Amino acid sequence: MFGDSPQSPEAALITAILMQAYRDLFVTAKSDGQAAFTTQAEQDRVIAFLTDRTGPHARHRAFLCSLIGWDGNVLGERVRRMMEGVDFPMPTDRTPAAQQRHAEAVEDIRARWLHLKNTPSKRAPPASPVGASRAA
Repeated sequence: MFGDSPQSPEAALITAILMQAYRDLFVTAKSDGQAAFTTQAEQDRVIAFLTDRTGPHARHRAFLCSLIGWDGNVLGERVRRMMEGVDFPMPTDRTPAAQQRHAEAVEDIRARWLHLKNTPSKRAPPASPVGASRAA
């Protein structure tokens, strides 16, 4: 994904945005009622941005990636595979404490991923009672 050629300032900005989204996965999120750097709702949006297959988050990711020659679908698939168990890259800080924090963050991310996957979407339209009444 990363080439050795220098990036334009615009490409560097887009790359920074995508990389910040990835790093935001590892920030400890607080519930929405608590003051924190990242709320759970914000982290959930990051997860959606990086993993959704369709919808506005997937389109936005694909658009940003296309501007720098990446494939947004490939990026989404790679992050989904990591959520499902493929190793997340280790942090550059290789101290035991950093590795422990990373392992704990990965565990939290995967637990949240499973929760979001198994929770019905709030965006899904409600079932129509019209069809049920017609069948009766």
